[in-house]
Amino acid sequence: MAFAKSRNMFFASVFIVMAVFNVLAFVIPFNRGGGFWTGYGFSMLALLLSAGIYLYAFDNKDLKSKFYGIPLISVIWYYLIIQLIVGLSEMALDFVPIPFKIGIVVNTVLLGACLLGLIVIDAAKDEIERIDEKVREKVVFIKSLQVDVEGLINKASDESVKKALKNLAETIRYSDPMSNSQLAAIENKIEGKVATLAETTDSDTSKTLCDELQQLFAERNRKCKILK
Repeated sequence: MAFAKSRNMFFASVFIVMAVFNVLAFVIPFNRGGGFWTGYGFSMLALLLSAGIYLYAFDNKDLKSKFYGIPLISVIWYYLIIQLIVGLSEMALDFVPIPFKIGIVVNTVLLGACLLGLIVIDAAKDEIERIDEKVREKVVFIKSLQVDVEGLINKASDESVKKALKNLAETIRYSDPMSNSQLAAIENKIEGKVATLAETTDSDTSKTLCDELQQLFAERNRKCKILK
């Protein structure tokens, strides 16, 4: 709701700035030559681009993704402010005998710098989101194993098995949630042994499996540290 309100306020602000800008552009008796139209055109483009970038950064995404989109908005705001200042200056100084092509070069450089910044930041945002998703998946992996083992504690009737399961649940809880493709083999073994543990009714077998899982988690955690 807050982001929707913020979005509406942003578009309202852009519309107001655009309206005021056009009133100033065509009510004030500027000399309307090449410099005027260069400043006017690039300024209007900046206003439209800012609205598009805001929509891209914040529309139809979850809250965290919207948060990652904030740097995009910062860049476009700086560009918009600078471009409006430059554009209005070009419009006001159109009577000065300066080739309007110089203005085109200046405005193009500003636009190019803005677009380059947006591309770099968006690429970084995508990478952060990819890493965040990977971390989330691995946290779910660990949490799922922990829930499975904790569920077995209540089912166990042997106190020694319950103790072994509780110790295993604690080990899982404090295990490194991060992973690596090189850990796939050991993680598959862990999942397999937890599945076997869930089906086992023999107390000695259950305790043996808990000990084996403790060793597997210790090995996994050591490899996690090496791979970081």
